[in-house]
Amino acid sequence: MPHFLPPADLARIFAGLPQAYLVLDTDLTIVAASDLYLRTTDRTRDDIVGRHILEAFPENPDEAGTVEQGPLEVSLRHVLATRRQHEMNVIQYDIPRPEEEGGGFQKRYWTPIHTPILNESGAVDYIVQTPMDVTESVLKEREADARLRIAMHAGSLGSWEYEPETDIWRRNAIVDEMFGFAPGEGSPVAAPFFARMHPDDLPRVGETVEAAVASPDRTTLRFDYRVVLPDGDVRHLASRGEVLRTSNGRSRLIGVVMDVTADKLREAELTDSLAMRESLLEQKDLLLAEVNHRVKNSLQLVVSTLGLQSRRVNDSHTKAAFGQAVSRVKAITSVHERLYRTDDPLVVDMHDYLVGLCADLAENSDLKEHVRARVAPIRLKTEKAIPVALIVNELVTNALKYAYPEGTKGPIALTLEPATDGMLELGVVDEGVGFAGESVDSGLGMRLVRTMAMQLEGRFDVRTTSKGYHATVTFPERA
Repeated sequence: MPHFLPPADLARIFAGLPQAYLVLDTDLTIVAASDLYLRTTDRTRDDIVGRHILEAFPENPDEAGTVEQGPLEVSLRHVLATRRQHEMNVIQYDIPRPEEEGGGFQKRYWTPIHTPILNESGAVDYIVQTPMDVTESVLKEREADARLRIAMHAGSLGSWEYEPETDIWRRNAIVDEMFGFAPGEGSPVAAPFFARMHPDDLPRVGETVEAAVASPDRTTLRFDYRVVLPDGDVRHLASRGEVLRTSNGRSRLIGVVMDVTADKLREAELTDSLAMRESLLEQKDLLLAEVNHRVKNSLQLVVSTLGLQSRRVNDSHTKAAFGQAVSRVKAITSVHERLYRTDDPLVVDMHDYLVGLCADLAENSDLKEHVRARVAPIRLKTEKAIPVALIVNELVTNALKYAYPEGTKGPIALTLEPATDGMLELGVVDEGVGFAGESVDSGLGMRLVRTMAMQLEGRFDVRTTSKGYHATVTFPERA
């Protein structure tokens, strides 16, 4: 005769299992939890058993619109409908603190797995949630994520993640705005967003998504489409992304989206202007401004794509290399951005540009208040402005990293002023410990500076003294 454990013993064994488990019935009411689950979430059985999961773990009011109640419920109902296990991506779900500890919420990140328990007829009786607390690893990456968010915000880029199997649609607030949804109005699924796509574009987008589901990991995606807002206005959006595969082989799409409506309107205006204007010079200026704008947009997409890719990298040296690449591309991007915003698309005002570039480079540094830029009213053509931008990016970044050991501070000065005989002198000087980073001769950054100095037909000099690090590039103002 087989020996069956008494129900009381089964309950006791389940409660003591060395994993975190939560059991829900088909109404998503909590019916059981392991001891480790209770410790992990700082709750007691009396707190949660017998309550709906979204009631037992309410939304943090201070994080409204950012926590993941919507996708969590979508995942659970997907398991009920398909009777198949579903593994969620990392979600933010904050845990209420006990009143005796001051109440409020504690920020937490999880990767929940939802597994159906079927009865003899094949119907779902229960769902077992197995959450993995990944808060520590997520918080370690928050600086890189913050930099990526800043870059996306500066470029007015939306970020999104889409799970075709469940229609779970995660994105930042910029995406909601692009589709005409007010904060908190958008759904955790993509259906309402697809409903606002132009009917002529929707089939093509659907075909792209279907093809992506069957594509290998890291397949790149590119699709442009129009969005029809409730008031009838039309927006043009450009999305770029790639396919990611979960541990169970299911596909997930991740990417960025940019509103290119202004570009489309500018194209129309440019077409009309070229048809009306007879001046070849005016036509050239319009074309150059458009080229600079398009180059800026393309480079901004490169920056965001590099940032997204760096999040998949665990090696610190590789992640640092990604960061350096992003910084260099952003320096070039900002030159083209200034060109299309000026009356002369061939010339850059170096005073405004270099002061702004230094402020951007020092934004997240403890030395922010110690960086000074003294730039004469100099205007340079594009072919000189871009090498100067790259040189300043390398030298100022290196000074911020290496000039002052942790806990010490001092000045970092950038200058660009006329020298003698039609020459200009670009300098970056600090009063720190000297250059402690890569070798002046072999390091990639310094090789890039030397190459850019040669492109300017100039001379690069560097010296380290007891008063710090002095780097200068002397080059002719005009070719």
